[in-house]
Amino acid sequence: MNGETSNETKTLFKQWLEKLQQESWQLELLISGFALFGIYSSRILIADFGLYIENGISSDNLKSLVKPFFIILKVGWVIFFFNLLGHVILRGLWIGAIGLRYVSQEIEYEKFNYSDIFTNFLKKKVGSYDDWIERLEMLCSVIFAYTFLLFALFMSLVIFFIPIIVIRLLFELFLNDYALNSIFGLTVLAYVGIGLFVLFDLITLGGLKRIKEKSISKIYFYIYRFYSTITLSFLYRPLLYNFIDHPYTKKLFFLSIPYILLVFLGGQMFTNTYNPFSPERDTLMETGELLDDYYYDDLRDKFLVEYPNEERKINKEIIKKISLEHFNIRENFSSVFIKITPELIELLENDKTLSPYTTKGLSFTFFTGNEIDDPKITLLEQQKSKIISTLLKEKRNLKKEKSDAQKKLKIDNIERKVEIEKKKWDKKIKQAEIDKSNKIKKAFLSSFELYIDDKRITKDNSVYYTHPHKNEKGLKCIFETDSLTKGLHQFKFYYNYFKTDIDAKKIIAKDSLILPILKH
Repeated sequence: MNGETSNETKTLFKQWLEKLQQESWQLELLISGFALFGIYSSRILIADFGLYIENGISSDNLKSLVKPFFIILKVGWVIFFFNLLGHVILRGLWIGAIGLRYVSQEIEYEKFNYSDIFTNFLKKKVGSYDDWIERLEMLCSVIFAYTFLLFALFMSLVIFFIPIIVIRLLFELFLNDYALNSIFGLTVLAYVGIGLFVLFDLITLGGLKRIKEKSISKIYFYIYRFYSTITLSFLYRPLLYNFIDHPYTKKLFFLSIPYILLVFLGGQMFTNTYNPFSPERDTLMETGELLDDYYYDDLRDKFLVEYPNEERKINKEIIKKISLEHFNIRENFSSVFIKITPELIELLENDKTLSPYTTKGLSFTFFTGNEIDDPKITLLEQQKSKIISTLLKEKRNLKKEKSDAQKKLKIDNIERKVEIEKKKWDKKIKQAEIDKSNKIKKAFLSSFELYIDDKRITKDNSVYYTHPHKNEKGLKCIFETDSLTKGLHQFKFYYNYFKTDIDAKKIIAKDSLILPILKH
C-alpha cells in the first residue's frame, strides 16, 4: 500500500513539474526583470567594495584573501547581467513569434513563387516556423539554468586558487625563505598538477570516471571528493550532470569554458591602440608632460560632475599618491594632499625608533584590543602609579591611627600632593604623546620632498587630512604661490620606497612624479 502511494505521489509530482515547465516562461520573465534591476543597481556596491579593498585594507595578506571574492562578484555581475538581459530579449522574441503565428500560421513557401533552387534551400535552412519557435523555446528555457551553471563554474575556478594563497601565508609565518621557496613550490605543483586531472575529467565529461580499473578508480574517487569539497562543486552537481546528459545542453556546456575566459580575460586579451606614437604614461609623468585630471582636486571634480550621480560614484578612482588642490592657481596659497600609502607605511615600520599605536591589519577586538603600548608612555604611567600608590598608602596608614588635628592636616597635605602629582605626571604623559605624534609625522614628512620648478617647498605647514574624495588618509601640505610668475610651472614630488635588489634584500630607492600647474 505504501509503495503504491509513493508511486502515485511521484507521478503527481512529475505531472506538476511538466505543467510548471510549460508555464515557467512567466516566472522566468518576472524573475529576470527583478534580477536585472537588482543586479544593475548592485554595481555601485561592487565598485565600493573594490575601492575598499584597495584603500581600506592595509594588510597585503588580508587583501590577497579578499580579492578572489571581489573577482567572483565582478565577473558574476557580468555573467548574470548579460545572460539575463539576453534571456529577456529572446523570451520577448519568442512571445512575438507566437503572436505572429496566431495571425500568419506556418510559412507557406509556395506562395512566394520562388524557383525550385531557392524554395528547396529555404525549406531546408529555415524549415518549419513551429520548429523555429520550439528551438527558441528550448534556448530561452535553458539560459536561466545556464547562467547559474556559468557562475558556479567560475566560482569554483577562483576558489580553487584560494588554498594556494592560504598555504603561502602559512609558510611565510612559520618557515624561513629557503624552506618557503622549496616546500611551497612543491606543494603548489602537486596541488595544481592533481587539480588538472580533475579539470580534464570535467572537460571530457567524466573521462577518468569511465576507467574500470578498481585501484585507479578508487584513487581518483578520493581525489575527486577532495577537490569537489575544496571548490564547492558538490553544491551544483545535480545542475551540472543534468546539463551534460542531453545533446543540446551539452553543446552549451562546452561553450561555457571559452565564455568564462572571454568574460574574465576579455579586457586583457584585446587592445586597441589609437596612436602608435604615444609615449608611455610613466615616462610622461616622470617628465611632467602629462596633465591627468585625477592628480588635481579642481580638474577631477569637473571631470566627475559630467557623470550622473550613480555613475559618478562608480567612475571614482582612488587617489594613488598625491592630489594638488588646483591646476589653475589664482590664490596666494595652495595645497597638496599626500596619501599615506602601504609603501610609506613600510618605511615607517622599518624605523625601529618609532612605536606604532595599533597592530597592522585585521584584528578581532571583541575580546582583546589592537592597541600597542608605547614603552616611554608606559614607563611614565608606571612611575606615576608608583608615586600615587605610595602617597595613598601613607594616607591609609594615617587614617588607621587615632585622629587629631595634626593628623588631619597631614592627610589634607597628602591629598593635595596626590592631586599635584597627578597633574604633573598627566602633563608629562600628554607631552610624551604629543612628542610621539610629532615624531611619526616628521618621519612621514621626511620620506618625500616637494619642489616647484627648482625651489624646495617647506613642509612646516602640514596637517593630517582625510580627503573627501574616497576618504583617503594622508597629509595636507599648504604652500605659498605668490612668488610664482604667471605661466606654466612644474610641481615635483620626490618620494622614497623599498625595493628588492639583486641579492633579494630590501633597499631604499627614490622615484619622482612631476605635475604641471598654471599660475594666473
